[in-house]
Amino acid sequence: MHTLFLIDDHKVVRDGVKAIMLAKPNIKIIGEAASGAEALSTIKEKNPDLVFVDLKLPDDNGSKLISQLMALCPNAKFALLTAEPNPTDLQRAQDAGALAFLTKDMETTEYLLAIDKMTAGKRYISAAFTDLMINTNLNYTPREVEVLKGFSDGLSYKEIGAKLDISPRTVETHKLRIMEKMKVKTVVEMVRQAIREGLICA
Repeated sequence: MHTLFLIDDHKVVRDGVKAIMLAKPNIKIIGEAASGAEALSTIKEKNPDLVFVDLKLPDDNGSKLISQLMALCPNAKFALLTAEPNPTDLQRAQDAGALAFLTKDMETTEYLLAIDKMTAGKRYISAAFTDLMINTNLNYTPREVEVLKGFSDGLSYKEIGAKLDISPRTVETHKLRIMEKMKVKTVVEMVRQAIREGLICA
């Protein structure tokens, strides 16, 4: 059984996601919030496995909020949810360590697929976000390049995290995302590929 926490200021959206999750008996919705402040005050005691975060909240930006929530629930997997994907917030959410990028107009089957991917610890990017990444050439984020440089310098997860002011878990998230993009399986292969692509110097 996996637990899900929903953060969106529109009740109709939260109700819609809850209705979709009825098709997933292994998912239990254990909490919801309509603002960033409400989420920050309640999410730690709920300790969810998965968190859906709306991009535009009345008191916060979802991309920024993910970083704060991750500090409270370091074992949770986060998805950014939006009706209007844009490159700036996509990059911020990537830097924060979001695992999935979802649009509110996705079909039910796509939501269910995203849940399956997230519970397996894999990224999921909706078609709208994928098109955005291609059109804006967002292959690697600045933070991913910084993480790559850390590994190329032989630093540990803890040392990279301290240098970039992020958690070792977030370093791991960035590493896995980079390896997925490069289609490599080891850190050594990742660094070699980064040199070949000109992301870092040998």
